[in-house]
Amino acid sequence: MKRFILSSAMLLACSAFYAQQVYTLDEPSERDKIVEGALKMGGKSPSGGSISVNNYYMSIDGVPSIPVMGEFHYSRYPVAQWEEEIMKIKAGGVNVIPSYIFWSLHEQKEGEFSWSGNRDLRHFIELCRKHDMYVIVRIGPFGHGEIRNGGIPDWIFAKPLEIRCNNSLYLSYVRKFYKQIARQLEGLYYKDGGPIIGCQIENELQHSAAPWGINYPSEPKDMTVATMDVATTKIGVSVQDKRSLHQKEGEEHMLTLKYMAEEEGIVTPLYTATGWGNAAVIGNEALPVTAAYTYPFWAEPKMSPFCLFKDIRRNPDYAPVRYDVNAFPSFCAEMGVGIQMIYSRRPIVSGKAAEALMVRTLGSGSNGIGYYMYHGGSTPLRSDSIGSYNDEPMGMPKISYDFQAPIGEFGLEHESYRYLRLLHTFLDDFGSQLAPMQSVLPKDYDKIVPSDRETLRYAARMSDGSGFLFMVNFQDHDEQRHDQSSLQIKLNLLGESITIPSSGSFTLPKDESLILPFNFKLYDATLKYATAQLLMKIDDRGVDHYFFFAPDGADAEYLFSGIKGKNLILPKIGVDGTFTVTTKAGKKIKITTLTRSQALNSCKVNGKILITDATVLPSTEGVSLLSLGKNSVDYILYPSKYSFKMQRAEVKAVSPQFSWQMVGGRRMTIHFNDSIKTPQVNEYFLKVDYRADVAMAFINGILAQDEFYHGAPWMIGLKRYREKMSREDMVFYFRPLTSKAPYLKDLPKDKIPDFSKGSVLEVNDVAIIPQYKIDLGKI
Repeated sequence: MKRFILSSAMLLACSAFYAQQVYTLDEPSERDKIVEGALKMGGKSPSGGSISVNNYYMSIDGVPSIPVMGEFHYSRYPVAQWEEEIMKIKAGGVNVIPSYIFWSLHEQKEGEFSWSGNRDLRHFIELCRKHDMYVIVRIGPFGHGEIRNGGIPDWIFAKPLEIRCNNSLYLSYVRKFYKQIARQLEGLYYKDGGPIIGCQIENELQHSAAPWGINYPSEPKDMTVATMDVATTKIGVSVQDKRSLHQKEGEEHMLTLKYMAEEEGIVTPLYTATGWGNAAVIGNEALPVTAAYTYPFWAEPKMSPFCLFKDIRRNPDYAPVRYDVNAFPSFCAEMGVGIQMIYSRRPIVSGKAAEALMVRTLGSGSNGIGYYMYHGGSTPLRSDSIGSYNDEPMGMPKISYDFQAPIGEFGLEHESYRYLRLLHTFLDDFGSQLAPMQSVLPKDYDKIVPSDRETLRYAARMSDGSGFLFMVNFQDHDEQRHDQSSLQIKLNLLGESITIPSSGSFTLPKDESLILPFNFKLYDATLKYATAQLLMKIDDRGVDHYFFFAPDGADAEYLFSGIKGKNLILPKIGVDGTFTVTTKAGKKIKITTLTRSQALNSCKVNGKILITDATVLPSTEGVSLLSLGKNSVDYILYPSKYSFKMQRAEVKAVSPQFSWQMVGGRRMTIHFNDSIKTPQVNEYFLKVDYRADVAMAFINGILAQDEFYHGAPWMIGLKRYREKMSREDMVFYFRPLTSKAPYLKDLPKDKIPDFSKGSVLEVNDVAIIPQYKIDLGKI
């Protein structure tokens, strides 16, 4: 029995004892109708470009597209480092950056607006334009974003008005805010040749709210909503099980805000509104966007339904919803591939959890991918004091907003960055094919429950007999999942049947996700199926070169029709296993099957594939690589004169000089002066290996950073503190961890300390690690 995925030698030996399981999918005889022109959205650029949207997908310049949107809050990051982070986001395969414009940060005092420094919105948008990144501005006035009052300024609380409704006094203050935003964005809209393609109005109106930061300890939370919506207000994203009696007023308020924004000059091809949990929407004038959080801090840990395939267009996550689901494409705006931590809850999101969520969501029919957050940050303090703009009543850290995002609070990659890049790279090259394809689900898919470990979770996107097969063997909050073995998929298409694999069976390993093509056109030939996942396509000196990757421990097979020679090819896995097929018309096609590890380290830069474990910074000037702790970087650049040969780039190593000492039982000082010029060092990172409850860092008596312990060393980027640390030591405070801590259930078991001798406070090691920058130049 031939297998193309083997999780272990033991599995191979035992596979004969399992009966083969054949799963089927039937191509529907009629496809979903694609309706053009019904939505009042779209726009043109001065250069002749266009953006349009139908009920199924968005098009750019007339080509179907699946945008990848990654949230990054400019106001939560140092302005001097914005450009570098935009390059990292771009290298991750994201092509749209949404960002909240937090009212309270820009108008802390009534009538005094600040648009400078880390609040320089215009400069941020200009940098996005420089690097060819589209932008969606989230203008509020309510934004949530785990910020104090959801971004509503404190001084609004003292006014005789109702917020988040058509109260005339409230709207007068909102209009002033919108007018200020419009001044900052002038000339930067898509219609002007700029990068701003979208605008989100409000956020979760009549669904969710933030607690007012103006409160008393232990009192019930007083929420940032109009009085009429108090009874139906949720904390966090969830199903709305109560029907608002004021839906009409909510929708009128949304329309009022949109028209106010347009009147002030905020005019974009797309407008969006959060559509989950029965939130208020804007009819056919804005896209209702959806969300999914597998590890929410606002709910008790349990298996979620977000790893199960579904018809996500007709049955959105967190339904019921107010909008006509058949009138809009499924666009996700807040996919929780990370999560913020609060004091009492510290859920951990792995890279495989992030990948599984998105494979499931794409396979279910989503045609827009948006992450909240894609890049973490640090929330500023109020007036240089210990008072925080973070949502302290919800138990947030005072500053840290890392969110376990693919790119963290200090610009370091989290595990999910590369797992998700696999999908983004695929969408960049093949999203135009995928977008018009409808989701096809197996019979009784809706009977599968999250705790089911035996039944294969699968779906397809298909059109006219071709498409992609999606599979997931991951479930959040499930430590007992196992490999699913002896599997075979039969696709009953309208003109034929395809069995994957054609003989034998396969194993989908525990926690793995997979996307396989079938009836994939290659010029005049057809790839009937591949048991490897499609990654990207490049122009290899005039030859189409496709890159796939195989799951760990897997073989791969390709079945072709319409080529010269044998139809079934079992290639060598790795960069040295490239093979070429020739179609009947004489067209040569190259195919390379990477290992999963090689694929995770791959990105496309200037039409070439770059494989490296370093962080990639692509720009018009050239490509740079960032390497933490290693002064040399290995990489493969293809095509190049070196073909697939590994190359090495190196800079001079440095040995940072620093000192640290414990003071008493709970405090520590760090002395480090980064005054010696070392141009090869991009940044120094302070690594604190500790076990405690809460950790805080101060400079000159002012809180600089804080963190809630979650089992990993604390990594702090020091570039932003370079000047201050040249004059002052950084001082730390640690609070001991006790056995009664409410969040222990969230931590990995091996990270929970031994409490037999009482509370625990350990600082095991401290290091300062250079992050080297190595320039490759133009490639």
